[in-house]
Amino acid sequence: MKNKNIFVGISVLFLIILVVGGYYVLSAQKKPANIEPEVTQQEVIPTIMPDELGLSLMARNDKKAIKFEITNISGIASVDYEINYLAKGSIPRGAIGHVEVKSDQNKISTNYIELGSCSSGKCKYDEGVTSVKLLLKITKSDGKVFQAEKSLEL
Repeated sequence: MKNKNIFVGISVLFLIILVVGGYYVLSAQKKPANIEPEVTQQEVIPTIMPDELGLSLMARNDKKAIKFEITNISGIASVDYEINYLAKGSIPRGAIGHVEVKSDQNKISTNYIELGSCSSGKCKYDEGVTSVKLLLKITKSDGKVFQAEKSLEL
């Protein structure tokens, strides 16, 4: 009986040491090291005015899709675009895409981009869309990057 009590006491003491030691080991790992935080600088992208690009943004007659066109593509290699708008209930929605400029092109013109979601030829259009914002990232042939933006009230 006496040996059993000593064994239980030693087991409890070992368990306490294990828990306290584990706590200190884990809490030491959570403490931040004295490392200087890495400061990242956001790159400032120069802006091109939409008129310089010959940029037009238009809605389809039913106002459930938009498209854009750039007529001054001189020196442009590619365009990334982002479309942002708010649907009914102030739900942010949008679309993104990329257009490569081919050497024989004299303008960039997208197909209509649906303001909603489409699958298997059926579209569910977003309701309550009153304005759309188009953001462009223009990469020139020399590698320089510019941005442009245009809005459209529906």
